[in-house]
Amino acid sequence: MPLHLTPANAELFFSRNDASDPRFGDVVQRIAADIGIDDITLANPDADRQSPLIAIIGVPQDIGVERNGGRVGASEAPDAIRRWLYRMSTYDIETARSIATGAVIDLGNINCDGSLEDIHERLSAVVETVCKHGVVPVVLGGGHDITYATITGAARAVGAVGVVNIDAHLDVRPVVTERNSGTPFRMLIDEGMLVPTSFIELGIQSFANAAEHARWLLERGGRIITLDEIRVRGFAKTFSTAWQSVSTGEQHVYGSLDIDGVRSADAPGVSASMPDGLSAEDLLHAARQLGRKSATVGLDIVEVNPKYDRDNITAKLAAHAVARFVTGVATRNIPA
Repeated sequence: MPLHLTPANAELFFSRNDASDPRFGDVVQRIAADIGIDDITLANPDADRQSPLIAIIGVPQDIGVERNGGRVGASEAPDAIRRWLYRMSTYDIETARSIATGAVIDLGNINCDGSLEDIHERLSAVVETVCKHGVVPVVLGGGHDITYATITGAARAVGAVGVVNIDAHLDVRPVVTERNSGTPFRMLIDEGMLVPTSFIELGIQSFANAAEHARWLLERGGRIITLDEIRVRGFAKTFSTAWQSVSTGEQHVYGSLDIDGVRSADAPGVSASMPDGLSAEDLLHAARQLGRKSATVGLDIVEVNPKYDRDNITAKLAAHAVARFVTGVATRNIPA
């Protein structure tokens, strides 16, 4: 059974052709051919790694956004994010570390032919396989509906997970006729893939969610941390406390970064922009911390919409979030 992946565009892998100034495009390994789901090798699986291998996966579709009445355009995001990520330097001055060749592979894009349900089935299978090999997926959406598929795949590999979701919206709408970008977390809770008492939503905004949706989530033990609460305590402290309540015992955790949780001044190119919200700094802090936690089994970045971006600032922000997550994973076994 194939992985249903199309290799990433080779032209996105930027290089200055300067050994003293390597870029992500130089060190990320592009997987050039479709590979079997049962005999996946994922770039030197027997290598002695101090930190897990990371696999980038793109999901270039916005069917769920359109079903939810949002602005289409997120289908263009995976390659837009790659374009800026692969131009970035591999050196993280905060940790004085560089991303090593072979630490990250790019598996390409999910085949997005057919229905949203078909796409989700393919994506779940890929993520399940990746996670079973101890590899950490970084999935580039696409709308937030993809999180249903990514977490389903992760949960099939490691068991029901906890979730940290950075977002302005709860995304626990009921499925009335069809799943969409507003339904992923209700579906996951209903199907037992997400442990509701280990589910925290950070950055939730007033006048952006239905009272019934908040009530539904709280009754099941989920936790909502509003934007105003974060401003009172500070993002770093709030995130640290939230993590402690999500990652308990042997609980695996999945991270989801919905870029519409960031204020439009910092992230104008999203499916549902908000005049208020978290800062770019907040998002990048979350990405790095999620990477550093050994309990984190995967990450997705969703709702970037290049059609509404300004000077590529949102795509660049998402690329920086990926880079910080990667650095976080690379420093898991190093004291902070």
